[in-house]
Amino acid sequence: MATKNVRVVGYLPPPAHKQLRQYMEEESLTESAAIIKIVKHFFDGNVETKTPDATKEKDQAISGLKADVVELKRRLAVLEQAVVSGQQRPFANSRTSHGQRQRQQMTLPPQSCADLARRLGVSTGTIEEALDKGETYFQNWSKRMDPTKRSWHKRGELFYPESD
Repeated sequence: MATKNVRVVGYLPPPAHKQLRQYMEEESLTESAAIIKIVKHFFDGNVETKTPDATKEKDQAISGLKADVVELKRRLAVLEQAVVSGQQRPFANSRTSHGQRQRQQMTLPPQSCADLARRLGVSTGTIEEALDKGETYFQNWSKRMDPTKRSWHKRGELFYPESD
């Protein structure tokens, strides 16, 4: 068979040869095609994949990671706001008409079931079980579970913190 490719001869140690054979079987390649693919991947990373599922899984994983980064940024913003609120107390010495000190409260955004489950340190199933026991039970239970002792209520698909 005529080809413009250059012939290369080499000797592989038995474990490497075994791996090459496995790769050839998995990819349904000849020895020559497998070596070409491996060399191309080594030098320029441009390798065609016969498995679009691998690309799809990779894209899904990246998409999931991007969503996690967005969520982490949102949570970081909430934490930063809490720190700022804690350091700046413009009303610390002022009093309300009832003689109680005013205090700034951090406003928490509505939470999805999964977000609230993470906050409370439980599973979404546990949240659903608590909801099934009634609104009053859920509010008391969520207050016990919440790290800042805040109670929660469900409105639609989201959970909202109770205002104190």
